[in-house]
Amino acid sequence: MNKNQRENTAKYLYDISKGIALLAVVGNIIKDQWVTSNLIIGLIAAIGFFIWGYFIDGGFHND
Repeated sequence: MNKNQRENTAKYLYDISKGIALLAVVGNIIKDQWVTSNLIIGLIAAIGFFIWGYFIDGGFHND
């Protein structure tokens, strides 16, 4: 993977992370009842995709 592909993949994973977090919160608001398990799973997935994107983007060893 070249640098441009790595950056684009990281941006895509960041966007997926934001989308999952948004769905986890807004989905509960629309239902008018808070399903804690859905919220927790959604936020864990969002954090996971964010961390994945972070490490693809260079993590602690940014070029």
